[in-house]
Amino acid sequence: MQILELVLYGKNGQKRTLSFNPGKVNIIPGESKAGKSAVGDIIEYCMGGSSCNIAVGVVRDNVVWYGLLIQFNTNRIFVARKNPDPGRQSTSFCYYELGTDISSPEKADFSSNTNVEGIEKLLTKQIGISENIHIPEDDESRDPLEANIRHSLFCCFQSQDEVTARNHLFHRQSEGLPITNAIRDTLPYFLGAVNEEAVLLATEKRTKDRELRILTRQLAELEAISGTGSEKAIALLVEAEAVGLIRDIDDIDKTDFTALYEALKQIRLVTQSVPTGSMDLLSTLQTQLKEKEDELSDLQDSISEARSYLADASGFRGELAHQKVRLESIGLFEKLDFNPGKCPLCSGDFDPEPPGVTKLKESIRSLDQSISRVEKERPQLRRYIDQQEVKTSGIKDEIAVIRAEIEGTYIQMEDAERIRDLNDRRAKVFGRISYWLENVQLADDTTDVKKKIKILKDRIAEIDAILSNDSVKDRVSSALSVIQNDMTTWASELEMEYAGSPYRLDMGRVTVVVDHGRPIPLKEMGSGSNWLGSHLITMFGLHKYFINNNRPVPNFLFLDQPSQVYFPEGSTADEDMDVQAVTKIFAFIRNRVAELNGKMQVIVVDHARLDNDDFREETIEDWKNTGKKLVPVDWYEETRIVPEEKLDDEE
Repeated sequence: MQILELVLYGKNGQKRTLSFNPGKVNIIPGESKAGKSAVGDIIEYCMGGSSCNIAVGVVRDNVVWYGLLIQFNTNRIFVARKNPDPGRQSTSFCYYELGTDISSPEKADFSSNTNVEGIEKLLTKQIGISENIHIPEDDESRDPLEANIRHSLFCCFQSQDEVTARNHLFHRQSEGLPITNAIRDTLPYFLGAVNEEAVLLATEKRTKDRELRILTRQLAELEAISGTGSEKAIALLVEAEAVGLIRDIDDIDKTDFTALYEALKQIRLVTQSVPTGSMDLLSTLQTQLKEKEDELSDLQDSISEARSYLADASGFRGELAHQKVRLESIGLFEKLDFNPGKCPLCSGDFDPEPPGVTKLKESIRSLDQSISRVEKERPQLRRYIDQQEVKTSGIKDEIAVIRAEIEGTYIQMEDAERIRDLNDRRAKVFGRISYWLENVQLADDTTDVKKKIKILKDRIAEIDAILSNDSVKDRVSSALSVIQNDMTTWASELEMEYAGSPYRLDMGRVTVVVDHGRPIPLKEMGSGSNWLGSHLITMFGLHKYFINNNRPVPNFLFLDQPSQVYFPEGSTADEDMDVQAVTKIFAFIRNRVAELNGKMQVIVVDHARLDNDDFREETIEDWKNTGKKLVPVDWYEETRIVPEEKLDDEE
């Protein structure tokens, strides 16, 4: 996978194409603010970058779509991604074309036909990344990770602040531990240390593990049945006797397995009938009890009221009797029919009779009538009370009978529950006996099950050996050993400080280490030339290994200003530039590409512009003192979209 074109589609409708040579070194020398760093940012953005890292300025303000024309072994893909709207860092609008000999569209008259995830999957498939999974070790808390095209790009970019960094080695490693872990977890796959059929093997292992668990459980059950022999049979007989399925087990010879087997075989499940209807009867009785208790309460209330009335009547009669006695003392009752013309007290003559005399007579008659009426009602009340008390006694007897019936029903229900419980226990014991009888003969021979278990265990062990982290680590170590040899050789070619000592890629720390008396990691090496050299020998060592072993990693490397150690921004060759050192760096890059016979592409953007034929031949566009830039000047000078100094913040 190499890049043929980087394409910008301007807001003015024009197209800007930056063409690259596959299998060669592609150099773009240029001044600051020419858009050099944006080249790498655009490439990464079009290949599924999560955010648009293209600097705000001329590029972002004048471009509608960014595109890449990518060459694979047998076909090409054109991928394009829309420029994010102002204030946004990303967009999911993407477009692609796939064919054997396609070219980039002349105009951005296309519309989105996929998203970022779709682009990632497309490129992952096209480059040949197979299904894979990294499962962390038991003491690691991070999630399993599947390598894709985005992970391969960790080895394909060295931005301006990465190519000479001392604290990190790979692209984006400075973003933190998650990226470092992703590099550590996916690089074994790209090195070929992970079996290509790892996912299939992992699936097979899960299936075999499940089969093994089933067979192991089956074997345990069979051994549990047969392994105890007579002891299990005796235990079942004891249980059967306890629930009444068999009697007199003492008469059975406990040392004779056949006798035990036959005794169990003769057992039949016998259950007792359970009385029914108890709940309905209980409900009826409770209803009757409530009715009788209500009736008794009503009778007791009526008796109480009658007795109260009788007591009141007796008091009233007493008062009337007292009044009558007083009147009798003066003889009024005897003279109630006295002459109307005579005074009832003194027998004197009235003429006419006074009104009070008539009223007195009426009062005396009313008193006598009341006394007579009370005397008549008292016996009736006593008879009523006696009748009600007889009814009360009868209802109390009925209530006692109902309560006795309820208690009997409860007892009957408890008996039914005991019978049900006994029946359940009998059924369970009988079930265990039946299971034992069905399996005891089979349990004598577990050879077949054991043989199947052994076959499964052997296959699982074989898969574990293939997938084991130890095995992967061994293959990673083997790959890194090959890479280490190249790194050490190239360190001498670049005349690095520790040339002659072994340089290696330490995957534990994800950095370069030189063994010079003691392990010296990259961050402890001095000088920018050592940092630059360490990055170069590592990246080229990895790419050489990827190519020679046909690994699914893009065959390009983007380098942003590798000469900065010798040629800082604003310097000139006469002032600071170590021309010989920079020439050696570019010669090193050229030699590595040549050794790979067109299988690797390097894109270099740099301040430096060397005055030699090789450099000039490898220069695809010259943006240094030529007025040329990534975004044509007339795109923004004519429209005055933004001032030129906002082009980018690359340097």
